[in-house]
Amino acid sequence: MSNHLVWFRSDLRVLDNPALSTAAKSGQVIGLFLLAPKQWQEHGLAAKKIAFVLRSVDALSQRLAALGIATRIIVADRFADAPQQVLQAAQAVQASKVFWNDEIAIDEQRRDNAVAQALTASGIAVERHQAFTGLPPGSVCKPDGSAYSVFTPFKKRWISIAMEQGINPLPAPTAQGPVVDAATVPDPLNGVDKFLGADFWPGGEERALAQLTQFTAEAVAAYDTDRDLPNLAGTSKLSPHLAAGTLSANQCLQAAQQNNDGKLSGGVSGIDTWISEIIWRDFYNHILAEHPRLAMGRAFKAETDQLPWNHSQEQLQRWQQGETGFPFVDAGMRQLNRTGWMHNRLRMVTAQFLAKHLFLDWRLGEAYFMSQLVDGDFAANNGGWQWSASTGTDAVPYFRIFNPVRQAERFDPEGEFVRQMIPELSDTSAKQALEPWKFGGVGNYPEPMIDLREARDRTLAIWKHARA
Repeated sequence: MSNHLVWFRSDLRVLDNPALSTAAKSGQVIGLFLLAPKQWQEHGLAAKKIAFVLRSVDALSQRLAALGIATRIIVADRFADAPQQVLQAAQAVQASKVFWNDEIAIDEQRRDNAVAQALTASGIAVERHQAFTGLPPGSVCKPDGSAYSVFTPFKKRWISIAMEQGINPLPAPTAQGPVVDAATVPDPLNGVDKFLGADFWPGGEERALAQLTQFTAEAVAAYDTDRDLPNLAGTSKLSPHLAAGTLSANQCLQAAQQNNDGKLSGGVSGIDTWISEIIWRDFYNHILAEHPRLAMGRAFKAETDQLPWNHSQEQLQRWQQGETGFPFVDAGMRQLNRTGWMHNRLRMVTAQFLAKHLFLDWRLGEAYFMSQLVDGDFAANNGGWQWSASTGTDAVPYFRIFNPVRQAERFDPEGEFVRQMIPELSDTSAKQALEPWKFGGVGNYPEPMIDLREARDRTLAIWKHARA
């Protein structure tokens, strides 16, 4: 039987893993994971995300070991090192073929193409699969074959294809021998402690599956209403697992479908809404695959690159630190800084505050989110930021600007979340917590850094001038 090398990346699982499943059917599998600490640093990834990935690699290595599959964990500082490192690993185990699941961003695509070229030049076959999205990029097209740039028709077509094909996550491969020793990630790695944030985010496939089961059993039915209330545990918090690939989109979709009378739409409202969020994730990744320039700091709407964006470091730092003087914005930023995660409603509110009220370049906010998020997924993060800044596909209209006070009144009316995240406001009333400046301020909590109405008017004027 031939030896097959399976190169794991953002697919740190044994279930629903096409590359692993296919390789195991025709050969003896050896697992491979390349640690790229300097590349991750250059890409601005959060230390908490890197640590989560490292813990999940350890967990994957243990699951593979139980199946008799040994794993090689190699430090390859940058993507440029990957061709030589993968080739050497394949040659070391006398692999006849190397399997992997493709990643979507341009740097990852260039890396993978270079690795494929190096392997084939040395007589080692390559087999590439898709596993990061529910449906692979390029498979959801308009009747004329072109890509969608608006979500609603994309979703309609996506559901049609998915229902026709069925949602069928792959099982784990059968054991190929007795239990072997599991490899472990070195700790620390380039200064990152792999246990950083472990209390919040344990990592690993088993944890992901347990969390999925709990969410679909207890909370998903009310997702349509509870997801917008940050003081409730109304979201799945599965996004770190989806980003690292300890869980697949199809596993989520299957679980949702099983609780939704087999439907992907037209079922329980909460479940339908959660399915839509998974399709949004697919949408942004499909957009990224179709438009690689988005990974190069470019706006989807190219004309918006000419807008006179603000680059004030002082304003940026106040936003980053949760010191804007607007409690709902600051609560979101402090949640991000403390935990590596932010509630989705607050991601929109904080993003709009930066890009609309402060008129700071949205790319500054995008980069900061990636530097802090344990669930940092380039496509989803970029898509969300460009939606908020009105520069992207299917973007919010430029004149729609979230008022952070009104948003707080709707989604945190008693100020519970604000008081939880901002110690300076912990002893205030609900009204004081949401608008402390109306009560003469509270302790050392800062005064509002801008006048909301003036900022809104200024932003609208800039946009109108640019569109004239």
